[in-house]
Amino acid sequence: MGKKELLMILALIFIIAGCGKDPSLTTADSETATITGEIVNVREKPDTSYSVITQLKKGETYPIIKEKDEWYEIELPSGGSGWIAGWLASKEKITAKSNEGSITVQGLNVRSKPSTDSDVLGKLNEGDKVKIIEESNGWSKISFESETAWISSEYIKKKETGDKKTKHKSTNIMVLHDNSMIRKKPELKSKVVGQAYAGEVYEVINQKKNWVEVKTSEGKKGYIADWVVSSTDRPASQRRPGKGISGKLIVIDAGHGGHDQGAAGANGAIEKELTLKTAKLLEKKLEKAGAQVVMTRSSDKYVPLYGRTNTAAENTADIFISLHYDSIDDASASGHTTYYFHSYEKRLADTLHSHLSKSLKLKDRGTQFGNYYVIRENTQPAILLELGYLSNKGEEEVIKSKKYHEKVTDSIVKGLEDFYK
Repeated sequence: MGKKELLMILALIFIIAGCGKDPSLTTADSETATITGEIVNVREKPDTSYSVITQLKKGETYPIIKEKDEWYEIELPSGGSGWIAGWLASKEKITAKSNEGSITVQGLNVRSKPSTDSDVLGKLNEGDKVKIIEESNGWSKISFESETAWISSEYIKKKETGDKKTKHKSTNIMVLHDNSMIRKKPELKSKVVGQAYAGEVYEVINQKKNWVEVKTSEGKKGYIADWVVSSTDRPASQRRPGKGISGKLIVIDAGHGGHDQGAAGANGAIEKELTLKTAKLLEKKLEKAGAQVVMTRSSDKYVPLYGRTNTAAENTADIFISLHYDSIDDASASGHTTYYFHSYEKRLADTLHSHLSKSLKLKDRGTQFGNYYVIRENTQPAILLELGYLSNKGEEEVIKSKKYHEKVTDSIVKGLEDFYK
């Protein structure tokens, strides 16, 4: 075969490959999807038959990578991607105000993904110039050493160009990141008058440029950058006086009850009885520490799941804690687990779990995302504790003991005190 014939065959292959490309699959690098459904599933592929990777909340915004058959492939904060139904999100063109900015602090970490858990690729210093490629949930994608990387948007002063656009339509905003600064004036160099933490909700007083005016827990007015918050329908967090957990309102949810007995132990222990026993002991210790406590149940009665979450909403709880004991067909399974649903609840889950792990001599199963109604549908910060396996005979005997309940409740109180530091 001659050289000319070979080139013609290769050209034909490329043409055929191009014709075989799915015409419905398009890139959308300059578009974002804002979640309009209350809770939206992110799936492995564009169809409801595929597995759910994670779930997103109303008002959150994500970059669109591709579109196919009324589905959007979006970029997730972890750096991965997944598909959401297009009818549960609104698509918008990215109208960036600037593609340039300068760093406002010394030693800012440059990361491989938009997450504090990702690898640090290098550092930037105050005054360094950066080119912003895109922004997503408090993070900015930038050009870095001939590649792309991520930095916190809070520490970029952007060169303002183009039209101003109001970001928040609701009267309340929710903080996306811990230690977000509230400043006296709407500028990064302004004096810090307070700090906000992930999951806290503030009422919007006013807006100026890229800043939202709010009132701090001490009653002072200040400004928080609009790129570290998102709109929310949740009620504003209560500003209860007192240090630590003193004055805080904690809802304790003793899992199951009434005709719903929950898990049954290998030697006869009943979950609904153990959760109530733990809840009552925790109630006494929290009240002694100065907290206000509301129980979803104080006796052996059935409370529907929506009734439990309503208790938290009606009391504008600072924290909701659901107590459970686990069971599985595998009798060798053991350990305690702490579950959270929303990302802003992870610090709470991690803090309480660390204290439980230090005290309990059970296998540490870590903190995990959990798709449970009482934390998924809760308007208040919520976690769910699985405090050991009743299906494990040896562990069941430990769980039933008074000593174990003392350790569990002491650990929760210490964890809450630590969290509110």
